[in-house]
Amino acid sequence: MKTRITELLKIEHPIIMAAMAWIGDVNLTVAVSNAGGLGTLGPNAGQVEVTTDVNETGERLREQIRQVRSRTDKPFAVNFVVGVPGLDREFSDRCVEVGIEERVPVAIVSQGDPRVYTQKLKSAGMAVLHTSSCVEHAKKAEDAGVDAVIATGLEGGGHSGFFEVTTFCLVPQMADELKIPVIAAGGVGDERGLVAALALGAEAVYMGTRFIATRECRAHSNVKQLILDSDETSSVAIRHGIRGIAGSGDRGFVDERRGILRMLVDDHIRETLEREGFTYDALAPFMVLPTPERGGSSTAASLVHGDVEGHAIMAGGQVVGMIKDIPTCAELIQRIVDRAEEVLEALRAKGIGS
Repeated sequence: MKTRITELLKIEHPIIMAAMAWIGDVNLTVAVSNAGGLGTLGPNAGQVEVTTDVNETGERLREQIRQVRSRTDKPFAVNFVVGVPGLDREFSDRCVEVGIEERVPVAIVSQGDPRVYTQKLKSAGMAVLHTSSCVEHAKKAEDAGVDAVIATGLEGGGHSGFFEVTTFCLVPQMADELKIPVIAAGGVGDERGLVAALALGAEAVYMGTRFIATRECRAHSNVKQLILDSDETSSVAIRHGIRGIAGSGDRGFVDERRGILRMLVDDHIRETLEREGFTYDALAPFMVLPTPERGGSSTAASLVHGDVEGHAIMAGGQVVGMIKDIPTCAELIQRIVDRAEEVLEALRAKGIGS
């Protein structure tokens, strides 16, 4: 399948691995890229504990980039999260500097104003993809000069938009309004999702949760088993970063960074949220920082160290109910591509699209 995205990124298949903190490391990135998709190094890629040192953050990223380059000659991406001035901007600034120094081919920029880094990254020769959760933000990204927009629907795990627009509704509206390509994110995990995304006007898909349940992903086996045991009702959405509302997690976030956190939770956390409300304030007691031995981060404690009890897990896209096995990345990508052709043939057999 050839689209403007496969041509832009020089990849074989229109499948992009979503940026995932901690577990989007060298092994997973290389496996996806070697299988013909686009692998992505996420924040804290390959690490086991938090660092509060800006330079160490940059050097950790540099080492991951160099390891990827030593193991594949295929294109890959690095995720740059736009930091908030006075909170974490110096960290994102340093990571962007390292990405430029290391000549990263593709940048996936998220959770912030597209005007902050786009021109700097493009001037360094990178293709720039920017995540957006509504048409207004997508047009802002297009005006800033990005090469493509990732339409992040409500169904996706981790961070999605404040307006809670679903992928099925978001993608066609972006495709209608933008001249640049649109990539569908949220709720895509198999060949039917790929075909549907293309039908909606997208030119590639952006998958995170599905890639967690692969052999190359470093996510703890407890997390992978939790995904296999989940159904379509297992993930929950938490509003955060609501400007001016105490307890919402608002830390001076710009509009692009406010929104929804979608995750998997255990029964105890779910009961608490059902009783007190699906808000950041109700979730906060379960996000207390663990000891350094458990990563110093709630996300690291669950995803890397396997502490799934009492932790909200950023692996909770609604696609979890569709995941029934743990293949290699190559098996998964080839299966999606091959079966997408079968889906199209089945539609033609019904007189649709013939």
